[in-house]
Amino acid sequence: MPSVEVPGATLHYETFGNGPLLLLIPGADGRGSIFHNVAKFLAPHFTVTCWDRRGYSQSFLRGSQDFSNRLSTDADDAHLLIQRLSKDPAIVFGTSSGAVVAQRLLERHPESVKKLLAHEPPALSVLPEEFRTQGFGLIQHIYDTYRANGTAAAMDVFTSGLSEGGDGVVMRACMDGTQGDEIRANCMFWFEFELRQYTSAPVNLELLEKEKEKFVPVAGVESGDGPGVGPVAVIAQVLRKEVLRIPGGHVGFMTIPELFAEGLLKLLN
Repeated sequence: MPSVEVPGATLHYETFGNGPLLLLIPGADGRGSIFHNVAKFLAPHFTVTCWDRRGYSQSFLRGSQDFSNRLSTDADDAHLLIQRLSKDPAIVFGTSSGAVVAQRLLERHPESVKKLLAHEPPALSVLPEEFRTQGFGLIQHIYDTYRANGTAAAMDVFTSGLSEGGDGVVMRACMDGTQGDEIRANCMFWFEFELRQYTSAPVNLELLEKEKEKFVPVAGVESGDGPGVGPVAVIAQVLRKEVLRIPGGHVGFMTIPELFAEGLLKLLN
């Protein structure tokens, strides 16, 4: 299995196809394998790289960690992975909290990014104060539910506001600890170290403004104007951009991978 050594971790990744580098950054459960189906449809056009973010699945932690600064560490990992795999900047697609990582990557290492597609980042800090407070309260409630009643109950709360369709079912399955030790460990790791930090992290809109020609705000067609779209809509407004729509909802890359890949290719073209 291919891997790259970075400070404090060994990052596992897999590649599909040939062509310019397209790095896919996963959200909540951190596994690159959630992109495997869509990667097969993108492989004729790109070298598609799927990776396990540090601490998830086969990307193992090495030594002490700065969990208080984990978001920037994830962004640095993406930068180092791009440097390892390509002499040119990469096209980067990040979804959900992976889109938060992708935005931080563009802020910290713009030289590594040719184009960034930010798909429904839960960047609550950009919302107007009333909605920001409500969002932070919901996230704390989800975390408290996890600590009091376990991951399954917390995921029910987390997915309750998603669009209708298969999104909630798929997301709960991805975080269902009864499937095995790997999923259980990934799920608990996310609740403990990412759920609150990534959703509350500040977004440097001034830096994104400087790199706005690279920035593509994206949301699912089925997501409508739901809670997952609010933050990216605010960012798009600040950058004077339009939120572009792609087939499916929050996890369209899993529910309808072929249609999702076709939509992604249209955006990139």
